[in-house]
Amino acid sequence: MKLLFAPWGNPTGWRELFYEFEGEKVKSSTSLRILQETIEPDKTIIVGLDTLAEEGSNYKEVKESAEKKIKEYVSKFGLKNYDILIAPGIGAFPSGIFHGDALDYYYNIIAKVSLNLLEYSDNTLDIHLDLTHGINYQTILTYRAIKEVLELFSIFKEIKFKAYNADPSLPVATDKLFMNIIEGTQSAPKPFDRRIGQRRTIEPIDLNPEERRKLFEKDLMCIREIRTSEILAFIGALYNGLPLALFRFYPDVNNLKEIISKTIEVYENHMDVWYKEKLNVRRNVKITEDFKVYVFAYLIATLLEASHLISCQKKEVTLPEIEKLKSSLFKFDERFKVRIEDDIHVLRKNLKNKDINKWQIYNEILEASLGEPDKRNFLAHSGFERNIVEIKKDEEELFLRYNEDKIETIADYCQSGLK
Repeated sequence: MKLLFAPWGNPTGWRELFYEFEGEKVKSSTSLRILQETIEPDKTIIVGLDTLAEEGSNYKEVKESAEKKIKEYVSKFGLKNYDILIAPGIGAFPSGIFHGDALDYYYNIIAKVSLNLLEYSDNTLDIHLDLTHGINYQTILTYRAIKEVLELFSIFKEIKFKAYNADPSLPVATDKLFMNIIEGTQSAPKPFDRRIGQRRTIEPIDLNPEERRKLFEKDLMCIREIRTSEILAFIGALYNGLPLALFRFYPDVNNLKEIISKTIEVYENHMDVWYKEKLNVRRNVKITEDFKVYVFAYLIATLLEASHLISCQKKEVTLPEIEKLKSSLFKFDERFKVRIEDDIHVLRKNLKNKDINKWQIYNEILEASLGEPDKRNFLAHSGFERNIVEIKKDEEELFLRYNEDKIETIADYCQSGLK
């Protein structure tokens, strides 16, 4: 699947000129035209700002106004097969004034691009990003958001990435611009490594005490239904290469999806929109880093399910299931793969002639003394710490699980290294 993303500022003043790329020349007011013809993407996604809006009595109408303007120019420029994402912007313009936090744009793009990419089941994603028409903070935040999302997707899929920008030029200095590839890479896998802070995906900017109470106790109640420690343990299990913990702490995907959709809904409902000489939009809340953590937890869980590796939380896991995870998932980091492989080999060797017809602590089976779990051993041996892993054998099949009395300690160990 080949996708072309492009952040757009205001296309009103874009002058028609010649764009050249890979031996082709096209006359157009946008670089997207020649990229569509040369790259031939399956879909083009234009990322527009709500600051393009000229009217609206509520935020839904503001977004519709901005999207309508982009559609007018897309049609005028002769572009095809496209989708439009509208994200929140800030600034003062002839048609309107928009107050808020610039990072709201970044967090919106993180969520919307993630959900967009999850729609494609292809094992290879070929992602192209045209930065020619982005403005100010929009360009760098779009690049940053897409790159971070692709780093996680690269754990599960082959990801190719190219970024483009036309020659810099003053409006009347030339009638021809060359398109430049400013980055062309195979996206490198990188596990997500952030922590949840205050368990708040939204923070107030200008709310009275009653509005604040309603925001946290009612509007975002869905966040309270998920245990923060287990979400972070799940994220940390991938980050630290802990296969059994990935099964044990696999989250409720529907709850995570609800947090994402509810956060966007609540965010958009806390805006004041009015018209006084021009359109005014004031955002009374801002999106926080915690929102990004929930989005990435949802991404990991959904991609694990789509890869037919884990689809629900499991406390009791067979050794072949762990071996499959080692081969299919942890191949993204050779260090994890080799370590898990070695720990499985030792486990099989130690238990080869043991009669284990009921659940027993690993150290009990080895007739070793029981002690308190050791964090260093836990991390050094893929989570198979001998004082907290329980094992049984059923028809020669080995089953593993964690001692639930120690599950809070295990969750804490899994979070090691998260920032």
